Amino acid sequence: MERKIGIIGIGNVGSMLLRKFVELKLFSEENIYIANRSSEKLESLREKYPSINICNNNIELAKKCSNILLCVEPLNLPHVLLEIKPYINDETYLMVSTSMVKHEDIRKFHSGSITIFMPTLISMVNGGVSLVFHNEHVDEQKKEFFHNLLNSFSEVKVLGEEDINVSQNLTASFPGFFAEIMLEFVKAISKRSQNVSDEDLEHMLLVSLLGASRLHLEKNMSFEETINRVSTKGGITYEGVKVFKETLPNVFDAALNASISRYDEISRLASKSIDELLRTQN
Repeated sequence: MERKIGIIGIGNVGSMLLRKFVELKLFSEENIYIANRSSEKLESLREKYPSINICNNNIELAKKCSNILLCVEPLNLPHVLLEIKPYINDETYLMVSTSMVKHEDIRKFHSGSITIFMPTLISMVNGGVSLVFHNEHVDEQKKEFFHNLLNSFSEVKVLGEEDINVSQNLTASFPGFFAEIMLEFVKAISKRSQNVSDEDLEHMLLVSLLGASRLHLEKNMSFEETINRVSTKGGITYEGVKVFKETLPNVFDAALNASISRYDEISRLASKSIDELLRTQN
């Protein structure tokens, strides 16, 4: 495979991938091509990466690259796909950084190799899990190419497309969910604290969380085992755990139902947009 890569969309995901590609020397700047709606963002990147190839538009990028990362918002993706459709071919490998536009809809623009993946903000610190789905046209060489990229800064988990929706709540959505849960925990403790700042409370919580994660991963300790070790019947931890056990299932069910419902809604809107765009072309 050619060692050039194009990135359409330099938002949170696209800029993170670009930074990792350069930082980890996965590509030389000369072999990276980028396109974005905002020219201001492109100019700022030119200062940071002087040898990178900045394309004037998506069409220019599609003409120059056969490996294309599409890192645009789900509801913008149909328009980008329509725009580049005349300039891609059977050799083009599309890597799409959202699972909210279904493979069957992307195939209406491209009948070749398609990988759908859900990256995570945690990859900024070379961690987290990236969820991946490959269609039947992605051969072993392309899979190896793609996995080598993502494995450099995350753990790759290949799933069926139907499983990415719910699983991304544990990966891509997790930093946001975690931050909100921890923020509310700090607020609750802060109301009961006399002389400890919120910054110190947050720091103690994060250090404890890091240690707890290491216990689970390095000592192969299950969640149940951890609870049993620190929660003695009648003790203070036990009383808190009882409350969590009674109330959290409903909280998590409600959060997941809301997340999945919005996921399905965006998928429907994207599918409808694609059908309407293609109808106007015929």
